[in-house]
Amino acid sequence: MPLQGKMKPEDKEDGKNRSAALKELAYEIRDAFDAVSPFIEKHTAIVCPKCRQVCCRDKHGRPDKDDLLFLRALGAEMPAGVPERGESDPCRFLTDTGCSLQRWRRPFRCTFFFCDPLLKSLEDDNAKLYRAFVQYFQHLVSVRRRLLGSQAVTDVDLARPYL
Repeated sequence: MPLQGKMKPEDKEDGKNRSAALKELAYEIRDAFDAVSPFIEKHTAIVCPKCRQVCCRDKHGRPDKDDLLFLRALGAEMPAGVPERGESDPCRFLTDTGCSLQRWRRPFRCTFFFCDPLLKSLEDDNAKLYRAFVQYFQHLVSVRRRLLGSQAVTDVDLARPYL
């Protein structure tokens, strides 16, 4: 008679393997974020202080389910930041010197939003550095897609709220 409602030992082992694979992909993404961040920050330091229309809005600083999946795979939590912010208010993580979060910890849509002046600054840099940045960025997107498409995502508890 089969066990009903109980996990078989091989299911448990398979779940551990899937969770390990998910964590490995998450760390690969984190490493890719760390690789592209200095290049982006070099240009945000040039462009953003001159900006009169801050694009870092609180609604963009709120993680979506894919962001939460990535953070949970790393065993990381999304900091709450300053509560009671309106969607159009400046981002809860924005400080006088830029974002208070490491790039890998930010929502994906936030960390890779490039306004026209920032994009021009990136493109106008050394061609070799810009090509390397584009390659790392493409790698990051590719690995992120693998993580989000992984069967291991069912093992990650997304029910716990962050904010």
